[in-house]
Amino acid sequence: MQKINKITLSLLGICSFLSTSCVQANTDKNGEEKVERISVTGSRLLSIEATSPSPVTVIGEDIITASGATDIAELLNKLPSMAPGLSSGTSNYNGSAGVSTQDLRGQGAKRTLTLVNGRRHVGSIPGESTVDISSIPTGLIKRIEVLTGGASSVYGADAVAGVINIITKTDYVGSKLDLSAGISSRSDGEKHGFNFLHGLNFNDNKGNATFYFSYNKEAEIDAKDRPYTNANWQYLPNPEHVDLKLRLLAEGKTSEEVTEITKHDDIPNNIMARRYSISASPTTVVFIGGVAYTFNNDGSMRPVKLGNSGELYRPENGLTGIQTDEGGEQLGAYEFQRLRVPVEKALFNNTINYEFDSGHHFSLDTKYVKTESESRMFPHSLYGSVPLTRDNAFIRSDLGALMDQNEMYYLPIARHFSEMGQQGSDYSRDLFQIVAAVQGEFSNNWLWEFYAQYGKANADNTTINSYYEDRWLASLDSVRDENGNAVCRASIDSTAAPIPGNDYSNCVPHDVFTPMTDDLLNYIDLEHTSSQSQTQKVLHFNTSGDLFEGWAGPIAVSLGAEYRKESSETEPSEALREGYGAGYAVSRPVVGEYDVKDVFVEANIPLLKDVFMASKLDMSLSARSAHYSEAGQNTSWNVGATWQPIDDLTIRVSRSRSARAPNISEQFTSDGEGFAWLYQPCSQNRIQTAEPHVVENCKKLGVNVFKNEDGITTSDIRWYQPGILLTSGNKELDVETANTLTAGLVITPQSIENLEVTFDYWDIRLSGLISSFNVSTVVDACVEQSSLDNQFCALLTRQPDGIITHVNLKTLNLNERRTSGLDIIANYKFDALGGTFGINSIVQKLIRRDIQTDPTLELEPTVGLFAHPRWKGTINLSYENDDFRIGASTRYVGNQRSKDTYTASIVTPHETPTMMYTDLTASYNINEQLRINIGANNVFDKETPQMPEADIGGASYYTGTSGGLFDTFGRTYFASINWEF
Repeated sequence: MQKINKITLSLLGICSFLSTSCVQANTDKNGEEKVERISVTGSRLLSIEATSPSPVTVIGEDIITASGATDIAELLNKLPSMAPGLSSGTSNYNGSAGVSTQDLRGQGAKRTLTLVNGRRHVGSIPGESTVDISSIPTGLIKRIEVLTGGASSVYGADAVAGVINIITKTDYVGSKLDLSAGISSRSDGEKHGFNFLHGLNFNDNKGNATFYFSYNKEAEIDAKDRPYTNANWQYLPNPEHVDLKLRLLAEGKTSEEVTEITKHDDIPNNIMARRYSISASPTTVVFIGGVAYTFNNDGSMRPVKLGNSGELYRPENGLTGIQTDEGGEQLGAYEFQRLRVPVEKALFNNTINYEFDSGHHFSLDTKYVKTESESRMFPHSLYGSVPLTRDNAFIRSDLGALMDQNEMYYLPIARHFSEMGQQGSDYSRDLFQIVAAVQGEFSNNWLWEFYAQYGKANADNTTINSYYEDRWLASLDSVRDENGNAVCRASIDSTAAPIPGNDYSNCVPHDVFTPMTDDLLNYIDLEHTSSQSQTQKVLHFNTSGDLFEGWAGPIAVSLGAEYRKESSETEPSEALREGYGAGYAVSRPVVGEYDVKDVFVEANIPLLKDVFMASKLDMSLSARSAHYSEAGQNTSWNVGATWQPIDDLTIRVSRSRSARAPNISEQFTSDGEGFAWLYQPCSQNRIQTAEPHVVENCKKLGVNVFKNEDGITTSDIRWYQPGILLTSGNKELDVETANTLTAGLVITPQSIENLEVTFDYWDIRLSGLISSFNVSTVVDACVEQSSLDNQFCALLTRQPDGIITHVNLKTLNLNERRTSGLDIIANYKFDALGGTFGINSIVQKLIRRDIQTDPTLELEPTVGLFAHPRWKGTINLSYENDDFRIGASTRYVGNQRSKDTYTASIVTPHETPTMMYTDLTASYNINEQLRINIGANNVFDKETPQMPEADIGGASYYTGTSGGLFDTFGRTYFASINWEF
């Protein structure tokens, strides 16, 4: 066994961020140098020349160490080819806190395949195959290879946008201890951890055992602790624009003329301002007679303290729409939100390798990962959805008099109940994986490999600071009994019980005008735990070698077979199964599994070599036939070519068809139920302007359609009605398919040593994307078809009078997507000043990204919208000598807007500015055993752009994708020590 030495690390350093891998030179036992054939991501063939028809970006160990990253997602997310995925900075709101995923080309993490040493890895998101990349030990990584382009024919399903292949150390000798720490410039977000690696050879160096353990902990960062994220921005009517319109109308201009004039002036229609919702209040707020009132701790009433202007805005839009500006007593939209979730992770990895005298090689890799994390959000709030009645026990005389004066029987209220604590979840995850492999060589010099793999990921999700919905409603509906005592109405009148038959004799009345009592909190508090598991089993065999010697070189072939079984089980808590928790939300158990049997073949065929205009011309072919137990048969293929007409230029092209099979959640999710206000397409508002055939369809559905006193066709159905939204899986789903084209140039001028420039165009066409209809599409399309016998009406349940009560949004193969772009990469190294300077630049231009959000609509362009800027790039500068390395990296994010229709005349600002973030790193070798690393990210402390929807990272806070585009943490520092002994 050979120790990872400085020669190897130097080679990997040269490879870092290059678009192709390197050929590694080793020395045999006789001291003679020989060239090993190596494998490049995108192929199972071994070759001396490592040029790939598809672009491959390589990140070396030295770059990983210098970055200070304890989760490699931190480093990968800075690549221009990546769209925001899950990380500790983006996972507060989607049930995946503590998980890191990658999203190549913005096609979704489900369409990016993550491998470890060319092999699959068990997923960590229940019901999916998506890998938690933070579960891969950073200190064991030798390099990371990122292949962009379809690779399903080589690696199987999910490699639609590309592959991330993480190569780990498997034959380390020695001991190494890494200590690391980090903190923000605002003294929060502390990080600390350590890695310990120990490897030894045994039995005359035939075997090697490598042991690895790491522990890392990072603290949360709260949005309220950053001035640029503690409140949200909104677009509001520009007073100058309003005044101009009124003046023009007063001069006799028509509305059409006013619109045309203001369209071309320099005054934007809307401007940006901070707004605070009146309902975002730590004390109860009511709105009566045009005045907002709140209450002191003793229950006495007073007007709300408004913002600096002392004005209310949009009072006509209901309680939730009433706003004021900053300076009042209202809470900011992000007062309780997390910019980064806390994560605590321990990881153990053991690798054993043994080479038998027969030449066979055995390896066993075992890993266990334990992760703890949490998400936190707003405390429970009311925004007017549960009004108090006039006879409520706690409506005092002054408030009651105001209600009577304004003829109000129902009183909508708004409040954040901070006494209940922040809503959220505590997550506990553990992952175990074992891989046993045997490799050997047939007598004809063909290599073979067989491995068996088992992995299982478990997760417990404990919902905290929640509540029993029925107890909450019962406590709010409080009245005075015959003795004048405040009691819950349901405790003395069984017909008022929120859930008939439940016992409310111990119900604690809730005075919403004063702080919540301990007795009340104990009565309504609910904590419940759901559990999930994901299991993967793999059997794999492949063999590769030279079929025969062609006129331009050997015809290399690889072929094999693979069996994979994925199973998942989600067990909701009793509160979710029975639907007695917050919002009466119902979640059913999900139990499902599928298996897939693959056979695959790959060939590399040299066509020309060392002839005029063809120093080299190779063709690569691969195909895979997969049979899924649920989705049926599917074939993926790839055809590629590399042509080197002269030594300075290589032209590469590939065309592929890849697939993503429906995952377990998409196939087996049981019917879930949730309350929703359902839009009614036959409502009195809608039917007045409906086409005649729509009116007739509404009549056929039982809707009472009639002419009102003005002779207008209408109905007696209100626009929105309370109902149930059903979600479910679909076992009839087919695979998603992607047709991908990549074509590029690799320029390596012989006159300039160590310079490489690549240009690669790529185009991805996805069809059959698995998704669900949105509610409005289903209910509208049902009545808009010529016949009611259509797929949309089949998803609806109605009452006899035509009112929709249930909408079933099951998963279907529905949509299309078209994405294309250009990657430009430049690498240059040169020696000077006693060391080596390095320059690397990666630029992506997004040419096209058209998505179909609904199969009834045309593709919509989204280039330049949030998460998908037209331009992204990085430039990395470095200098290193034997003892010292310094690096600077600048990341560029192009301007973006939230809507394609926004222009400077409509809103200001209508798009974010271009953002540039600079990171600095430095390393120093104190001696051969000891190395120190320091660095700072976002050294200029650039703030997140201030505009609606960009204010905490490029998306609304509740979507879980905040922080993926922009740096929301501010300047951070890190330091580490590497001691090898």
